[in-house]
Amino acid sequence: MDTTTSKHPHRVFFPCFDGFRALAAGAVLLLHVGVASGFVFRNTDAGQYVFRLDVGVAVFFLISGFLLYRPFVADHLAEGGPGPHLQRYFRGRFLRIFPAYWVALTAVVLFQHGPTHRIHDLGDFVSYYGLLQQYTVAHHFGGIQQAWTLCVEISFYLFLPLWAFLIRRVARRAANRLAVELGGLAVLYVTGLVWRGLFAHFDPSHTNLGLHVLPAFFDEFALGMGLAVVSAWVVQQRRAWRPFELAGRYPWVCWLLAAVCFWAASTQLDIPANYGILTAKQWLAWTVSYGLTAFFVLLPGIFGPQERGVVRGFLRNPVVRYLGLVSYGVYLWHEFWIDKYFDWTGNPRFALTGSTLAGFVVFVAGLSVLSATVSYYVVERPALRLRAGGLAGYRQEAAVAAAEGRSRA
Repeated sequence: MDTTTSKHPHRVFFPCFDGFRALAAGAVLLLHVGVASGFVFRNTDAGQYVFRLDVGVAVFFLISGFLLYRPFVADHLAEGGPGPHLQRYFRGRFLRIFPAYWVALTAVVLFQHGPTHRIHDLGDFVSYYGLLQQYTVAHHFGGIQQAWTLCVEISFYLFLPLWAFLIRRVARRAANRLAVELGGLAVLYVTGLVWRGLFAHFDPSHTNLGLHVLPAFFDEFALGMGLAVVSAWVVQQRRAWRPFELAGRYPWVCWLLAAVCFWAASTQLDIPANYGILTAKQWLAWTVSYGLTAFFVLLPGIFGPQERGVVRGFLRNPVVRYLGLVSYGVYLWHEFWIDKYFDWTGNPRFALTGSTLAGFVVFVAGLSVLSATVSYYVVERPALRLRAGGLAGYRQEAAVAAAEGRSRA
């Protein structure tokens, strides 16, 4: 059964989720280090696995789908209610993303020298500071390169309340709200696959931006939202759902299945370990295998006794949890330090080996964590405490967070 530190089904503590964030951010960092150093291209056996570490983005998307949809679906299944207060929801999402992003982006604009790092006109400013760069060819992947995923996240934040409203309207007329929720998410999942397949098929050169916007990732968000539905239903009904009960009982099996999916994505599905053009079939194999990998990774942190097992013990380790706590900053800053390493050392990109490669990894990881720590304590945490509104909200949020210790969304 889904375990929780709260008797209230709307507020549930998931103590492994900071560990999941640490894994996701670490995976993305290692991918970019592996590419910039040239490791993935020289060491093809290991490199094919390193190149697939962008699966960390799928983990982030499933985390968002789960944690953000769960309050909505808990209300829907219990009373058919509207879910979280929307003004507070949107304020929280804004404060979670933009303040720390603006600080990191300003550092990139001021101290990086690439043509995609500069602000030349009002269009550049609005696109990069507004997280709109994924919607124009001129700004695609500009500013903070990896922030394209934040563009997708922002659009998901806007989409989610609308989805919840529509599902609630349909579920009011239905005898089985659970079936409506899961059926709707099945449609959303298929929509994501169809969108990606169609854009990849009809635009083989990938000049269209449709492969890096929200609908192309509906499948991954739908998996996280589906876990939210099942989790809320299990808590409210106070009875187990057999497949998820077994997942909670055997967390190592979940991670073994995740490893099999990751192995298949890396070696068995004909997905090239480079940034070349993918066919529609390869794109679909990529997104399905990544979604399943992230799905099985998250299962032990949602179902079963959260204080038991080696897997959960690792995720709840204080060091891992701390890295998860500051993971947003790691995600924002690591490419900055990759670029700075090459600027300061003069070493050529794609040609690092031996002790130089090891030093590169330590340099990027160490300064990324240091920057993330400063970002969290100076920018992120003060901003998040304002999400209830003003100084009073700051104090209230601090008190609630201390009392509940709930996982950050």
